[in-house]
Order: sequence, then C-alpha cells, then structure tokens
Amino acid sequence: MRKVLRGLVGVGLTADQHGVLYSLTLGTVRRLNTIDFIIARTLRRSRLDTLAAERRAALRLAIYECRWGGSRLSRAVEAYFPDDTEMARVVRRAQGLDLDSATAHLLLANQLSIKCSHPTFLVETLLGHLPEEEVRELLKKNNDRRKHYLRVNQFRARNNDDIIGHLRELGAKIVPDPDIDGLFQVVENAQKVIDSQYFVDGDVMVQDKASVVTVKALDPQPGEVVWDACAAPGQKTELIWELMRGEGRLVASDVHRQRARDAKERLDRFGCPGVQWVHGDASTALVRGADRVLIDAPCTSVGMVQSHPSFKWRLNRRALLNLTTVQNKILTGIVKAYSGCPDTVFVYSTCSLLPQEGEWQVDSLLRTFDIELLDPGCTGDPGYAGFECSQYVRRLFPHRHETHGFFIAKFRVGS
Repeated sequence: MRKVLRGLVGVGLTADQHGVLYSLTLGTVRRLNTIDFIIARTLRRSRLDTLAAERRAALRLAIYECRWGGSRLSRAVEAYFPDDTEMARVVRRAQGLDLDSATAHLLLANQLSIKCSHPTFLVETLLGHLPEEEVRELLKKNNDRRKHYLRVNQFRARNNDDIIGHLRELGAKIVPDPDIDGLFQVVENAQKVIDSQYFVDGDVMVQDKASVVTVKALDPQPGEVVWDACAAPGQKTELIWELMRGEGRLVASDVHRQRARDAKERLDRFGCPGVQWVHGDASTALVRGADRVLIDAPCTSVGMVQSHPSFKWRLNRRALLNLTTVQNKILTGIVKAYSGCPDTVFVYSTCSLLPQEGEWQVDSLLRTFDIELLDPGCTGDPGYAGFECSQYVRRLFPHRHETHGFFIAKFRVGS
C-alpha cells in the first residue's frame, strides 16, 4: 500500500507527505477486514485475491479514503483509478454499501468483527467476558488514535520542567498524568515530541502508561537485586533502574541475542549504565536470589492494536496456543526455581486483552504451586470474573484507562 501511495505523491516526499502516507496506510490496515468484506460484496466478477497486488492495495486505499478518510468519491476515483473503469465502478458501489444491512444476517460476533474491524476470535473472547456494549466501546476505542505518554529520562535530564517547557514551545500540548507522578500525557502534536532532539537523544522516553504502571507494581527499591526476565527492548528496564536510582544490581535478560544487544546499546546511549544484560531462556531461571522479578512475557500484543493494528490480524488460535505455551513454560520454570524463596516478589504482565494470557496462566500457577497473590497497588480494574485470581490481578483497557490493554499480577512463592 505504501508503494501505491509513493507512486501517487512522488519519490521526493516532504515530512507532511510522509505523515499522510503513514496515516493512510495505518488506517487501511486498521479497517482491513471491513474493507475486504465490502470489496467481496462489490467486486462481483472477480475475487480480491485474484487482483494484482498493487491494484488490490489501491482498491483498499480508495475505499478507506472514501468511507473513513473524508475524501470525496470523485477525488478517490481520480487519484487511484483514473483509467480503470472497472475498479472505479467497484469503488462507487463500495461507497454506497450499507454495512448494517449487509451484516444483519450474521451472528453477533461476526457482525462486530466486520463492522468494528477485529478478528472474530478476539470478538468472541471479549463477548465471553464483557457486556456487549462495553465490547463495542472497546473495539471502537481500538480503532481510534492512541494517547501518547512521555517521561523524562532521569539519567540524562533531571529537570522535568525545563524539558517539558521546551517541548511545549515546539508546539506539543502536554499535561501531567493525574495518576503517576513524573508521567505526562501528550494531548496534541505528539509528532513534535518524536521529531525533537530530546527524543532522539533519549532525554524523553515515549512509554505507554500501562507499561509504567507495570513497573510501579513491581516497586523496585535501591540496593535490591532485580531481574527483568524478558527485557528487550528495554523501556521497562530503564525505568526499573531509575526507580532503583542506579543502586543495587539489575539483570536484564532476553532469549533473542540481537534484541538483547540492541537494548543494551540503546540504554547505554541514553545514559543508563550499570545494567547487566544476559542472553538466555528465562524459563531456565537464569538469575537466582533476586529480590524482585519482572516477567513481562512474550504475548500476542493484542492490547496494542491502537498503535499497531497489524497485530490483530496475526491473531489465530494456533499462534495463541504457541504463545501461551511459552508463557506457561517461563512462569513454571521461574516459580519452580524460586520455591522456598518467600521473600522474592514477582510481577507477571502481558500486553493482552485475552484471559488465556492472563487469568488462565495465574490460575494454573495457583493449582500447581503454593502461590500468595499480592495487591499490585496500581491503577486498573480487577481481572475478568470467574477466575480464582480475579480480585487480585489488574486489567487496564484502552476504553477505560486510556492505555494499552494490559494484564498485571503480583505474587510470592510459598516456602
């Protein structure tokens, strides 16, 4: 799709044109299954998968621009299909399609999947744990632009006011977050922050509120031994070290060697020395004797579809099974190794809306080990109802908390 757009605007793109290209691509990916459903209803003599790749991409983009991008039908047809009367007719038919009528015969999960642009499996799962109206709100919120948050890197620039003031002078509208001291909401012009030298140099870190909440739940203290068990790309690692004031021992590990190297280089460049990086499988309990352990496990990342809509189209039952198996292996390996260490505090988190990656995993631990669940002491709501751990864990939702979708559990292992 980006190739099609580059062909329309030319090769020497301005910053504004890059922004438009990114926005259109992101929007089209966000609405992909809805657009493809519309095409299937209007293409008639052909199937979408029989079209040449660039023609298919152009058709998707044209429909997105007409139905969600605010473009006039004539403008979209002229821009994408000036000499292709067949595709121009498809775009015109697509513009007039009534989605409510076209999906009225479908089951509720399928209706919401098409109308709200989410995989049916995800919709079915959410409907099993949330009221229908709230599921609609959540899916709608997932299709909106994310809210950006930032914090000042205390290893490089300790004066928050000066940097925040300079970013405001650049045109970014920034306000303090009401829940977390030192965290700021970027209300308008987040790109001004990302384009600034402060961001390039690492003076400010753009980090979602849910990610910060997770580290706050861990509550690392100066002088402790802390293990960040699935650490790359290292944003949580950096904040842990900040809260430790660079005192004690922080070990960050990752199963992917290059990701661990990249994270170490990034943190060193951003003025965060002293973190020990290790390459290895967390399920083997690489670090023993830690006071606190963060297990921010690999997951489907469907809590991040506001900023990365492609993540939802990768979701299927096989991928979920593979990831939950990895999560269980990591949790079981670490907890087993720390049996008899009742003073160690663990936080398990995933950037996911799925109970399979949250409540199911914690309940499995409770059935297998002597686990004491702790109050995470952070913002958020209780977990999905019906699980043993429900009242002890936390969930954050885009539509409730203006964050990524996140799951957080805090516990100790019995003696």
